[in-house]
Amino acid sequence: MEITVVGAGVAGLATALSLHAAGFDRVTVFEAEPHLRPHGLGLNILPNAVRELAELGLLDELQQHAIRTRELAMYNPRGDLVWREDRGTRAGYRWPQLSISRARLVTVLAGEVRRRLGDKAIVTDARLVGLHSEPGRTQGTFMDRDGTTRTVDTGFLIGADGIHSAVRAAFYPAEGPPPANGMTMYRGTAWGRHFLTGSTMAVLGDDRRRLVLYPIDRDNVTNKSLINWVAAFPDEEADPLPHERTAADRRAAVLRQFGSWAPPGVDLPRLLDDTADVQRYPMIDRDPIPRWSFNDVTLVGDAAHAMYPAGSNGATQAIVDARVLSWHLANQTEVRSALRAYEDERRPQMTQLQHANRSLGPEKVITLAHQRAPHGFRDVREVFSEAELAEISRSYARTGRFDLDWVNSRPSLDVARPPGESAGTSTGAADLTGRHDESRAVKETGFITAVIRAMEHDRPDAYLVDRYASLLSTPVSRKMTEQALAAGGTVGSVIVRARFGDIALREATDGGTAQVVCLAAGSDTRAWRLDLPSRTRFFEVDLPGQLEAKERMLESVRDRLVCRRFSLGADLRQDTWPQRLRATGYEPDEPTVWIIEGLLPYLEIEDFTRLIGTVRKMSTRGSVLLVDAPHTDYYTDPANETFLAFMTSRGSAFQLGFDDLGDFLRHQGWTAEAYTLRQLYAGECSWLPAPPERLCPPRDHHWVARAHLD
Repeated sequence: MEITVVGAGVAGLATALSLHAAGFDRVTVFEAEPHLRPHGLGLNILPNAVRELAELGLLDELQQHAIRTRELAMYNPRGDLVWREDRGTRAGYRWPQLSISRARLVTVLAGEVRRRLGDKAIVTDARLVGLHSEPGRTQGTFMDRDGTTRTVDTGFLIGADGIHSAVRAAFYPAEGPPPANGMTMYRGTAWGRHFLTGSTMAVLGDDRRRLVLYPIDRDNVTNKSLINWVAAFPDEEADPLPHERTAADRRAAVLRQFGSWAPPGVDLPRLLDDTADVQRYPMIDRDPIPRWSFNDVTLVGDAAHAMYPAGSNGATQAIVDARVLSWHLANQTEVRSALRAYEDERRPQMTQLQHANRSLGPEKVITLAHQRAPHGFRDVREVFSEAELAEISRSYARTGRFDLDWVNSRPSLDVARPPGESAGTSTGAADLTGRHDESRAVKETGFITAVIRAMEHDRPDAYLVDRYASLLSTPVSRKMTEQALAAGGTVGSVIVRARFGDIALREATDGGTAQVVCLAAGSDTRAWRLDLPSRTRFFEVDLPGQLEAKERMLESVRDRLVCRRFSLGADLRQDTWPQRLRATGYEPDEPTVWIIEGLLPYLEIEDFTRLIGTVRKMSTRGSVLLVDAPHTDYYTDPANETFLAFMTSRGSAFQLGFDDLGDFLRHQGWTAEAYTLRQLYAGECSWLPAPPERLCPPRDHHWVARAHLD
C-alpha cells in the first residue's frame, strides 16, 4: 500500500518513521518548501513522546544536542517562586524530558527517514493544491514553485501539514484562518550563562503577560547555554508600530514590557541584545473538529489539533499521534477500522487538551498568584496550599496523558514483525499488514481464558470473582471458546489456577512483598481485580502486541488500578527479557512473586527449564513462584484427544507435561508444594477453599504449584 504524508515537519517525519517501524515501507513525504531547511526555535518534548522517540531508536542521537530538562519553575515578575516541580527522570519517569532546537529535531528525523525509507522518501517543492477522496480512491495534486502539477494516487493519505493544513481545509473549507486570542509572541535564542540548575524551564508572568526561558543546547567549552526565550503580551499593549521592521525594533518592544522583570539568574537585557533574530507571531490555535478522518485520509499533529503553546504539548502530541496511528494501522484489518480506532483514542484526549491550553494549562497558577497577591508575597503558602498547586499540575498531566504512572506503565506501541517482512496491502477487507504471526494462536488462547473467567464470574455459585474478565471477552474470543469447549476443552484448570494464584499472591503482598512479575501475562487481570496495595509494582511480560491489546480493552477502568503496573513486550524463549525487565524497574534484590500461568503447555522442556533457571537467578530469598502445568496423564487420556487435535490444528499445540511438578521445582532449587485438581477437590491444600467437582473432572489432569525460595 502506498502511503502519502503531507508535510515534512515534526509530525510528518515522525509519522513516516513510525509507519516504517510498523512495517510499512512504501511511504512518501511531500513538503511544500523548495528545500528542507529546518527552521524554528526551541521545543520541549515531554517524556511520553521521548519514550516514542527512544523506541524508534533516536534518543541517543537527539541527546547529543539537547538538554534533559530537570525542573519546571514558575515565578511572578519579581522573581518570587510560585511553584516548582521536578521533570523527566528527576520526577521518576523512565524517559527524560528534552529541550531541543526544532531545527535539530527535524534534521535528525529527516535523516532517519531517508536512511530507512530511501533518498526519494522526501519530496520537496510539492505543495498540496488538490485532494480527491472517495471510498477506495484517494488522489493528491501537488504543485511546484514553477506551477507544474503532479497527481499522486495513494492508498492512504495523512495530513501532517500544520496549523494551516491544506488537507484539513479540503474537508472543512469554510473554517477559515486560525483564530487568534489577542496575544502577540516574540521569540528568539541566544547564548548565555547557565541559570538556576542549568536545566530549568522558567516561566514568569502576571495575569496578562508571560516570559518563558529554557536552555536547548550547551557548550562545555565556553560553559554557556543556548537559551530559548518566548515573551507574550496582549496585542493592545504591543508597540505602536505593529509590525516592527527590524530585530532591534522587536527587542525594544520586548524590553518595554519585560525590562523590569527579574528572571532568576538571567540578565534579560543582555540576553535580548545577544539575540540576532527576534521573531514575532500572533498566538493562534484551532477549534476542535468533530472528525479527523474521511475515507482513507486522516490528520495528525497541528493539522488535527493545533493548540496554544502552553504545557509543551505541540510537538509532543504530534509524535504520539504518529505512533498511535501506525500501531492501529498495523493491528487492524482495514484502514477505516484503524482510523476509527486511532481517532477514538486520540481525538477526545486532544479536544480536552486544546480546551485546557486555552486557559494556559499548568501556567494558570501564575495568573492565580497575581490575582490573589498582585503586589507579591513573602511566602507562597500565603497564596496557595501545596496540594492545590500539585493538583493543577497532576490534572493537566492526566489530560495530556503524560502523567507518570501512565507513561511508565502503559504498553509499548512497538509493532513486532518477523525479520524481512513488510506491511501494506489494499484498503479493502484484506489484512493490512499481510503478516503471519507465528505466535498468534497462543495470543488468542490468552483471551479464551478471559472468556472462561467471565463465564465463571457470572455463575451464582462462582468459585472465582473476576469483574474485569468480561471486558476482555470479544465476539472473536467467545467464538473460539465455543469451538474449544465443543472439541472437549475444560474450564476447571483455568478457574482453579486463577483462584489458587489469587490467594497465594494476596498472602504474599499482605506479608510485605511489593514486587510481582507475571510472565506470559496474557489476559490476566490481577493487577486490577485484587486491589493490591499501592506500593506494589506489578510487572507483566508477554509477546509483543498481547499486552497492548489488553491495555486498550481495559482502558475504561484504567483509573481503578491501585498498584503500579509496568508492561514489557518480549518473547520469553529469548535471552534478552531479563535485562529488559530490569531496565523497566525490576529490582532483583527484592522478594518477588513470580506468576507463570497457562504458558507451559506451549513450551518444550528445554525452554521451560531455562526459563525457571532464569527466574531462580533473578530471585532473592523470600520470593514465591506460582506455576501450573498439565500432568503427563493429560496427553494419554483418550477423553482429551479431540481437544489436543483441535489445539494442534490452530497452531498452538500442547506439548509439555509433568509426572510430578513439585519434584521438578525442587530440583530447580525451590521449596515446592504441588497439587493436582483432584487433590484440591479432596481438600489436600489446607489454605485453598476446595473447588467444586465440576471444576475438577477426572479428565482435566493439571498441576498447580506454589514454591518458595528459602
